[in-house]
Amino acid sequence: MKTQYTQIISTLNKLRAEIRWKPQSALRHLQKRRARGHLPPTATLSEYEAIIRVVLQDKSAEVYLYWYNQVAYVTVVGPIGNQKWLVMATDDGILESAFVVERPELYLKQPGFEYMGTIDEVMQ
Repeated sequence: MKTQYTQIISTLNKLRAEIRWKPQSALRHLQKRRARGHLPPTATLSEYEAIIRVVLQDKSAEVYLYWYNQVAYVTVVGPIGNQKWLVMATDDGILESAFVVERPELYLKQPGFEYMGTIDEVMQ
């Protein structure tokens, strides 16, 4: 279990240091967030990434491992205004996605999500 936390801490530190997207995916994700109404139509990539940074810095944000095909993705869920944003990344700190979770109480109970604690708890 200690190894899992060590990897999560490493991933969170990488994400906090630099927002890195898979090649050619940043603008696609931005457009999808605009289309879904998660961001205003005029939102820039910089504004989108600012939201991601706020979630990653929120000590009370919840940290999960999301397991998919036996691969764990570090997932952080935190409030921005009255919405819950989810930020998901590979263990090497590459963003998979960041979006508003419409019904977090149901979404995060799906198979695959393993609650690890708040960022503050995980980073200790």
